[in-house]
Amino acid sequence: MKHKIVDNVFAGASSLIFHGVIIALFLVGMEFNSTPKPLAQQPQKEIVQATILDESLVEQEVARLENIEKNKQKAEQERQQKAQDQLEKTQQELARKEQEYLDMEERARLDAGQRAKAAELEQQKIADLAKQREVEEKKKQEAEKQRKLEEERKQKAEAERKLAEAEKEKIQAEKKRLEEEKRQAESEKKRLEEEKRKAEAEKKRIEEEKKKAEAEKKRAEEAKRKAEAEKKRLEAEKQKAAAEASRKAAETELQRQLEQEQQERETRRIQGVVDQYSLMIQQRVKRFWSRPANTQSGLQCTVRVSLLPGGDVKSVKVVKSSGNPVFDRSAETAVYKAAPLPQPSDAKAAGALRDFQFIFKPE
Repeated sequence: MKHKIVDNVFAGASSLIFHGVIIALFLVGMEFNSTPKPLAQQPQKEIVQATILDESLVEQEVARLENIEKNKQKAEQERQQKAQDQLEKTQQELARKEQEYLDMEERARLDAGQRAKAAELEQQKIADLAKQREVEEKKKQEAEKQRKLEEERKQKAEAERKLAEAEKEKIQAEKKRLEEEKRQAESEKKRLEEEKRKAEAEKKRIEEEKKKAEAEKKRAEEAKRKAEAEKKRLEAEKQKAAAEASRKAAETELQRQLEQEQQERETRRIQGVVDQYSLMIQQRVKRFWSRPANTQSGLQCTVRVSLLPGGDVKSVKVVKSSGNPVFDRSAETAVYKAAPLPQPSDAKAAGALRDFQFIFKPE
């Protein structure tokens, strides 16, 4: 439908252009026919009237009029030529427009079937869209109806809730009032009972204080008697404790001296074992030492050795260098090669040899 309307508008516009061009050509032709003729009698009139003028003036006037006439004729010819050129251009343009119009009509006839089919599909789409919009509108109306019903239900539920809350608050306020009255009554009852209890307690306290005063008097007398007896006992115990302390101090000093002597003997024993095995270790390390090339005689260094259980070497470090790094490294290498080093069966001596130092002097 849309394509047919466009085609009709286009055809009408083309027709108007075509008829407009025909009318323009017709008007141009009428203008050619209505062009005024040259005034041929005017020179004669001027000549007749000039009989009383000088002949030279007449000739000048005649020449002027002839020039005017020539200029008019030339201008007219140029105008006619331009009109003719314009007419030819207009005819060519008209022919081109007619050909385009014919071509357009031919294309319109060829595309009419496709446009009709497209228009039919478009109409079907429009109808489907209309149906869809109608369905959507119905859904929307139904949703709006449900929303209003839900809103009314919520409003009703809210009103019922507020009413229930108001009733609940009223009941709670009444309950609080009754509870407050009950609490005040119980509080008054407790106050009276407390006053009665305090009165009874005060009576008992007075009686108890009286009894306590009598008991305190007896206790003071008994305490005085016990204090005197305790004083005597303490003096006796003090004398006995002084004698016991003196005896224990003497025993403790004797025990300390004995333990110190025992410890010194054990230390000397362990040191003897350590010295013995240290010498054995030094001898063993010397056997595994190889003199480095180009080293002087008489070098020595202090080596610190850490051992693992069984005599394996954990680490070796030169703590006092000989001044010759090559000699120092050879000493460390000899210790590693000598492993496992000799270890005493005595646990304490073996523990002392876990980490020890010795002077390595192979010569």
